Amino acid sequence: MQTGEIKLNKLLKRLAAGDKSALSGIYDGMSKAIYITAYNILNNRQDAEDVLQNTMIELVGSARSYRGDGAVSYVLAVARNQSLKLLSKRKYDMPIDETEAASDDTVSDGTIMTDALMRLSDTDRKIVTDHVFFGFKFKEIGKEINLSAAATQKRYVRALQTLKEYYKESDKRD
Repeated sequence: MQTGEIKLNKLLKRLAAGDKSALSGIYDGMSKAIYITAYNILNNRQDAEDVLQNTMIELVGSARSYRGDGAVSYVLAVARNQSLKLLSKRKYDMPIDETEAASDDTVSDGTIMTDALMRLSDTDRKIVTDHVFFGFKFKEIGKEINLSAAATQKRYVRALQTLKEYYKESDKRD
């Protein structure tokens, strides 16, 4: 069985080559992660759903710019950019008195998860995303990255500890 990163990589390459049917596979594999990323930024279900759809549309247009590595990071970066674009648009559409309430803290609070994941090494981020977002077993992930299931699980636990520490630090800054 392919891990999510390899499968997504192939799907993005197919999409870049003009195979629009690959979009269905990307949606099936990434919709939950895209939605979570968008919701963490926007704190609004409807907006997160809109971002999910906008991300799919954007991927059709931007798949040719995909370089062939970091497929999950690429898709989540598109989702994050779509979220920030919507947040910016919403901020400009607000009456002036509401704009003051929507401070830059809203953006930073919403992007904590994405920022935390980006602080992990590529391998640790892959382990976390493949396990959490795609539901792959440590044995499956370990095969792809040439580690035993036990070593993969240890790296996962350490990565989670790193994420917890990052969250604690971000709470102290607030």
